[in-house]
Amino acid sequence: MKLGHTIDDSRGKHPELTNELLEVLRNWAKERGLSRIPDEQLALFAHSCYFNLDATRRCMDVYYRMRTTVPEFFSDRDSRLEYLQHSLRALEFTALPRPDRNGHRIIFHRLADTRASQYMFNDGIKLLLMSIDADLYTEGCSPGYVFLFDMHGVGLGHLTRLSINSIRRYFEYIQEGMPVRLKAIHIVNVVWFMDKILALIRPFMKRELYDMLHLYTGDVSDVYPHIPPECLPKDFGGELDCVASLHKSHCTKLDQLRDYFAEEEDLFRNYAPNKARVSNGQRITQDAANDSGRSQNEDDI
Repeated sequence: MKLGHTIDDSRGKHPELTNELLEVLRNWAKERGLSRIPDEQLALFAHSCYFNLDATRRCMDVYYRMRTTVPEFFSDRDSRLEYLQHSLRALEFTALPRPDRNGHRIIFHRLADTRASQYMFNDGIKLLLMSIDADLYTEGCSPGYVFLFDMHGVGLGHLTRLSINSIRRYFEYIQEGMPVRLKAIHIVNVVWFMDKILALIRPFMKRELYDMLHLYTGDVSDVYPHIPPECLPKDFGGELDCVASLHKSHCTKLDQLRDYFAEEEDLFRNYAPNKARVSNGQRITQDAANDSGRSQNEDDI
């Protein structure tokens, strides 16, 4: 399984990615049934955890464990399948082509079809995580990632499409298993019932992640101090192409990566963690510390 960048690309920016570090991670993976993880992917894990070995192994465990146990997010990631085609018509995604002034990659998401009946929450999460993986495939180790979500068109009906269990799993993954340095979550066009949404998701968010949230109810230009116009689509007064065009290009990229997604799914299907219980890491907590010095009911609603 090859990625769209090389380990030499990553090492050129991060000399901490030594042969010794990669060998330790490679052996850890082999002991758990993963014998074919590319060095480029091992580097993503190590970089996301600031080269802390224990944190990296915890991140890898969550990443591969969830891929074997959460099929609603991580199985059948083929964008040509009709159920994903449906959500690619109802939703828009893109990794914006220009990073912010800190070099952070920006992942954008919004509704394209505002009818709640067309919104499939699990499929939307799957496509969001595929979008992040597609960007990592090309870009490799980046200084950080920023999420930019547009809530225009979100109504109360969309809340009825959510699942507590899926929300819990989503936040577990982005806080403990996603191999990126998450820096901020910006949400524009925030709806009047955002307090209800926050009450729903807050129990699953560590304080460090919650503190990354930036909400904007007024003019979209309020986000410019964080994400300047040169990094934004025309739809938001920016200099990039319109969202619809960027989404179309992104769909093409997802289609081109069908074989990669299938190969990775075949790889992680063999994951067998040790019987000894792996402690639940505090990767977000470490992330915040490194930045400053920078580390139930499960029924549908």
